[in-house]
Amino acid sequence: MLAQASQPILNIGETAMIGRLGAEALAARAIGAAIIGSIYWGFAFLTFGTTTLIGHHFGARDAKACGETYLHAMFLALAGGLAVAVSGVVYAEPLYRLLGAEPAVVETGASYFRIYIASAPLTLMVYSSVGLFRGIQNTKTPLVIAFVITAIQLALGYGMIYGNFGLPALGLVGAALAACIAQLVGAAVYLVLFLTSKQTLAYRAIPWRISLAGLRPLFRIGQDLAIRTGALRLSLVFATSTAARMGAATLSAYEIVFQMFMLCSDVIDGLAIAGQALVAKYLGSQERQRGYRMGVTLTMTGLLTGLIFAIGFFTAWNSIVAVFTTSDEIIGRLTGPVVLLICVIQPLNGIVFVLDGLLIGARDTRYLMWAMVIGALAIAVPISYASLQFGWGLSGILIGISALMSWRCATNVSRFLSQKWAN
Repeated sequence: MLAQASQPILNIGETAMIGRLGAEALAARAIGAAIIGSIYWGFAFLTFGTTTLIGHHFGARDAKACGETYLHAMFLALAGGLAVAVSGVVYAEPLYRLLGAEPAVVETGASYFRIYIASAPLTLMVYSSVGLFRGIQNTKTPLVIAFVITAIQLALGYGMIYGNFGLPALGLVGAALAACIAQLVGAAVYLVLFLTSKQTLAYRAIPWRISLAGLRPLFRIGQDLAIRTGALRLSLVFATSTAARMGAATLSAYEIVFQMFMLCSDVIDGLAIAGQALVAKYLGSQERQRGYRMGVTLTMTGLLTGLIFAIGFFTAWNSIVAVFTTSDEIIGRLTGPVVLLICVIQPLNGIVFVLDGLLIGARDTRYLMWAMVIGALAIAVPISYASLQFGWGLSGILIGISALMSWRCATNVSRFLSQKWAN
């Protein structure tokens, strides 16, 4: 859970710093983050799929298969990352316009996006490496590296956004450069650890060649996870695009709300990661009932964590908003129903994200894929569209996200209780 906490700390810290640059900069960051998040979440199988596959091999005591899975994941990270980086640099402005950004936001955001997305190969290498260490039940190493990356990015961001520490004041571009440098450090540390650590010695004793047979398991689990994640990101990107069409102030307010949403979900996702790694190990070693009992415990813990976040947001909302913005126009959109919806959704996050991790660890990804596709296309996207057409504003967008999470909660709980995932 602590390792996952680094991501919301990073997002909130960066959003707060950029928010001081004005509504246009925050809106540019919001759209850039939506696009970048969609791309990276599409490659999330490099973490989740690798964790699951290596976890099964680790439970079966097959070190060679663990190493070969990691090698092939790194190959996909480099190849996919290069393709993403080149495409992102070329199509930055059209992507911003596609999401409904105003001309000033397009101009501000395109430079930020081009620099940020150039680090895609490094980021995806980090994803694959995290999957390796989680799969072999070493969560301490990703925890430490995650916080190192976060600390570097926030420190450099503070320096290069505002011109502190003797660094140039580059504004939004400075935030992107800080991200690139932090990802370079992270990827380099992981590579050095894999190539030199005694813990990874057994996993390096493999044929260093890429084969279709080695890629096939990653493609199989990656296909389901990519479609599932793509459907989820479609919902969130559509919500961002809808907010953009309501104006820069509404989009900025949505970005703040989204960071609160992700704060809880990312922290709770730490439980999901633990559950994913453990259930993969238990199923690999034929301990199915132990995996089920562990899942019940983690799900209840996720629910309790979500309730704690809901209470915290409700009691400290005004102070939280003040961290991000001093604009009366933005603050005016963050009251009443918006606060209520943000609080109500947190316990659902607790259940949904934990069970997502458990079902991914059990390789029940086809079920998750179809449940997410139905939820995105039949629930989230139509409600977001209606919120623009009927003037529901930011509250309407959040109603769509809440309805999606309710659907995901119902389908995940049903699947977990059926125990079909353990077969």
